[in-house]
Amino acid sequence: MIDKLKEISKDQLLAEVKKYADAKARFVTGSANDLGDKLEITYFFNASPGMDLSALRFSVGKDEEVPSMTGIYLTAVLIENEMKELFGLKVKDLAIDFGGHMMLAQDSPVLPMLKTEEQLAAGKKGGN
Repeated sequence: MIDKLKEISKDQLLAEVKKYADAKARFVTGSANDLGDKLEITYFFNASPGMDLSALRFSVGKDEEVPSMTGIYLTAVLIENEMKELFGLKVKDLAIDFGGHMMLAQDSPVLPMLKTEEQLAAGKKGGN
């Protein structure tokens, strides 16, 4: 259960993540969601025993660069590489960059989770 979700801007990301690190919170995971004209990024943290989660969420244009939080939580290297490979998230200062091949093979589809123009058009007509 997400105990608290805080909407932030990408410019606030590192300062907000540092607050979690200073509080000895664990970084749990992150997720990306293709909203059509932008990406919605959510990072999840746990600061207490149990399953209560807190989250930071922000949206960015698909061509915008996002600061990596791997300088604070190195474990974020996996999810940030995943979001980069699957959604095309542009991550600046990623501690370890797998160059688009952490999960995807050389002949895999490019950006497989990014919505296509057809999907976006169908969504505007009431489709999925």
